[in-house]
Amino acid sequence: MKLPLPVAVSFPGWLRLLCWLVCWSAVAWLQFGHHELWKDEWQAWLMARDMGWGELLRSLYYEGHPALWYLYLKGWTLFGWNELWCIQVAHFLVIGLAGGVFWYFTRLAWWLSLLLWIGYFPLFEYGVVNRGYVWVMVFGLALAAWLEKPERRIWWGGLGLFLLCQTEVYGVLLGGALLVFAFFEHGQWKVFARKWFRVMLGGYSLGGIVFLLSVFPRASRDELAHAYVGQPFGWEVLGKAFQGNWANTFWIGSIPDTNVFGVQAMGIALSVLIVWGMGWLFRKAGAVAWAFWAFQLAFFLFSTLFYTGGIRHWGMILVTWIILLQLWAYRRPTWDWLSWLVVGSVLFFQVRYTGLAVDREVRYPYSNAAAAGAYIRKEVPEAIPVVAINKFEAAPVVGYAGRAFYALPEGEPFTYFKWVEKVYLPPEEELQLFAAYKRANRVMVLSPTPLEKSRYPNALLVRAFDGLNLKKENYYLYVIRR
Repeated sequence: MKLPLPVAVSFPGWLRLLCWLVCWSAVAWLQFGHHELWKDEWQAWLMARDMGWGELLRSLYYEGHPALWYLYLKGWTLFGWNELWCIQVAHFLVIGLAGGVFWYFTRLAWWLSLLLWIGYFPLFEYGVVNRGYVWVMVFGLALAAWLEKPERRIWWGGLGLFLLCQTEVYGVLLGGALLVFAFFEHGQWKVFARKWFRVMLGGYSLGGIVFLLSVFPRASRDELAHAYVGQPFGWEVLGKAFQGNWANTFWIGSIPDTNVFGVQAMGIALSVLIVWGMGWLFRKAGAVAWAFWAFQLAFFLFSTLFYTGGIRHWGMILVTWIILLQLWAYRRPTWDWLSWLVVGSVLFFQVRYTGLAVDREVRYPYSNAAAAGAYIRKEVPEAIPVVAINKFEAAPVVGYAGRAFYALPEGEPFTYFKWVEKVYLPPEEELQLFAAYKRANRVMVLSPTPLEKSRYPNALLVRAFDGLNLKKENYYLYVIRR
């Protein structure tokens, strides 16, 4: 038996507004009431705040992210308000924009739209966590709405794709998928005769070039080995990419995180089942199917060649899936019961994981960075230098402490880190010399792990921030006197 895909033939404006406000209010409650900023969230803000415009643009290849999110935050840093609130408000407004675009243009029934939007990735991972991935949702959803009638405002397609390429590498992949959709939806090679498609293609090409110029890796092979795939197309890499892109994405929570626990037989089996289910779902989807499989192939190749990623990255697959469902709804297809089972299973795991994430967010701190930063801000005078053993791990503590820390052997203050930097473990004598250089009678040492007593016999533990937290990130604050 075939049932129609529930298209919003009569979807009143008041119901769209209500759904948008309910979802946005849920994000506000979590974001402002319970969310603790992690290192990735603070890193982008500290770079935007403490780098000049030119230095910021030249440093993006360290991050592997294009410019849009950093430039957006840079504007917010000029206000000089409470930094924690600025970060949260800046992101909150963008997720509100993404939700507004979704609810204004959605062609799916309100209940199906609601279940899609309260899934883990749209509501929590990109709604609550303050990262630039939210811009992928904004431009991806807007372009999907524009593609319903691309002849209108033809320059919007080119501009939208250019900006989409400045969001994330996954925005570049999504833009390519949208081009594939337009190609097959509008007569294949004949589509090149249409001005709107040429403008669309031009915007995407220019956006791709700017993306490559801004984030293409410039570090040495040894440095890149710490951040990128060491053995492209190795069996372990292939397995992680396949399992992560399918089971960990569509049926999130059905298996442990591939990025942490590795490849499992159950994960591969479930991934094969999901691939078959998506094949069945999109078997008669035409241009949507071409776009979906093109995106999946591009994402898989990126995962195996450059960066395997994790939950936050794999979620872009789910966002693309939602965008393609929107495009498919314009054609009012019919689904059989098995297709509904595939979609229903995805919705079940997504909404279930949202519940788990919200429960954890409310009950436990994300890490112990906020507690460590608050203690340093209150108890450690500005005249006493704080030396961080690991700049990468110290980044969120820097943000919450509201002051720069120091890193040896350079002895220079820092707020942000560079991914390719190596961890340096200074001897105790060097720390004492640094205290003398700073004309202080002592130096504070912040470490993500306890210091070895044999290596630091005179280090006195001041405070351990090692309570239960979601990321299992602890901090230990020591004092070493001259």
